[in-house]
Amino acid sequence: MCGNKRELNRLLSYFGIAKRGGLLSVGVPNVCEALRCGGDFPVFAASDISEATKKKLSDKCAFYGAELVMCGVTGAEISASVGRTGMTAAVYIKNKGLSDAALAAANALSDGKSEEILPK
Repeated sequence: MCGNKRELNRLLSYFGIAKRGGLLSVGVPNVCEALRCGGDFPVFAASDISEATKKKLSDKCAFYGAELVMCGVTGAEISASVGRTGMTAAVYIKNKGLSDAALAAANALSDGKSEEILPK
């Protein structure tokens, strides 16, 4: 299995584990609500979201001091990993260990040159 495929599966697995554990906010409205309630972890956004959604997420992340990670996976892949149909634009993991592991997988997936990571 190629390294990128392995990292992609690892990242999507972290999303699924967080969902099963009740530690995942799925979708832009739920992610924004989690940030509003004191979120301190990165927001993972799909690579195929619209510019308007990207701007909304980046503005919310900047305001609440969270990191926005364009994780290099499509919204359909994120949806499939968390048991939803359609497209999911963003997810937010509410656990430090899982979010750190997912962030490391997202960075490895992009071979160290992330598509777009907005710092805290």
